[in-house]
Amino acid sequence: MRKTVRKRILALSLALAAVFCAFMQFAPVRSYAVTTDEIEALKKERDAISAQRAEKQAVVDKLEEEQAGILERKKALDQRNELTRQQIELNEQQIKLYDAMIEEEAVKLEEATALEEEQLERYRSRVRAMEENGSYNILSLILKSDNLAQLLTSIDDISEIMESDRELEDEYIAAREHREEVKAKYEEVKAEFEARQEDLRKEQEELLVELDEASKLLEEITADLENHQKELAELEQAQQEAESNIYALIAQLEEERRAAEAANGGSNGGSGGSSVVGNGYFIWPCPSCYYITSRQGPRTHPITGVYKNHAGTDIGAQYGATVVAADGGTVSLAGENGGYGNCVMINHGNGYYTLYGHLSSIAVYEGQAVSQGDVIGYVGSTGNSTGPHLHFEIRSGNDKLNPEDFFSGGFTYAADA
Repeated sequence: MRKTVRKRILALSLALAAVFCAFMQFAPVRSYAVTTDEIEALKKERDAISAQRAEKQAVVDKLEEEQAGILERKKALDQRNELTRQQIELNEQQIKLYDAMIEEEAVKLEEATALEEEQLERYRSRVRAMEENGSYNILSLILKSDNLAQLLTSIDDISEIMESDRELEDEYIAAREHREEVKAKYEEVKAEFEARQEDLRKEQEELLVELDEASKLLEEITADLENHQKELAELEQAQQEAESNIYALIAQLEEERRAAEAANGGSNGGSGGSSVVGNGYFIWPCPSCYYITSRQGPRTHPITGVYKNHAGTDIGAQYGATVVAADGGTVSLAGENGGYGNCVMINHGNGYYTLYGHLSSIAVYEGQAVSQGDVIGYVGSTGNSTGPHLHFEIRSGNDKLNPEDFFSGGFTYAADA
């Protein structure tokens, strides 16, 4: 596609060069009709580039839409990945916490076990001593007791010791069972967290794969978009060069026509009206509106998105507002003009030209003589336009001048003008 664009640009340049050479060689004898045909041929070439540009713009718009969709998808994946990472981190903290709890219960269990063994050893020692001393022999207790009270006291003492030992043992057994239950519970919860952790890690791996695929696709679309945007800029440049060359050829034709009229004593030579020379003083072309939405100079094009020079001043008037000739002169162009839409161009006969673009309708015809302030059309939004406005240019030869420099002020401006 890029080769095709360059071929068309080269073909247009050669055609323009051929036309200018032929015009300069045969201007003295060439008829107006032949030159008009050549201009129309160049307009068709320009319109063909404009059609290519519209197609390319559609491709760029689609790629930008795809790019925006992938960016949104990647953003959502990034958010999910971050949330999963946080959940994994939280799970790791929980697992460490349960590990600490299990370790704590294990320590408590070891301490209780040691205490149990110590008490059990004391209990065994006491029993052995009592057996060795015959303390458990009731007959021995009776014989050793001086009276019944002493006998009952000895029996009660042995019972209390045995009861105390049993209570200690029961308490230990209960504590050990409780700690075993707690440990089992912690182990169960820890296992659940570890299983969840595994699921989260798998989910994160899948997300990272999706993120990688989205990033690669985004890179491909971005590279493709940049290539198409470059081709679009080349087409736009080619169209502008075509329009500039057409205007220059029209101006040359006007000069020849005026020279012919002067040689014929001021007759119009069949061009459709008498030659008018402006007074060199411009009036504002849209009397009902002094609101400027885009000034002349570098800007990002609102449709193509390309950063380039804005050749004129955009006046944000209402649809159908009257547009007047900024100075007297001869209409050199009146009709559809590529990105300018419905367009009027006036040759003021003193080196200046004015251009009025995006008109809804045109009130003059090519070759018509107009006076300063005459209605030439109405504000619209034809061509490459995002809304009703008048695109106004002042030119001197191939130079595009800043219209604001010709007026004393009184304008209001849009925030992004």
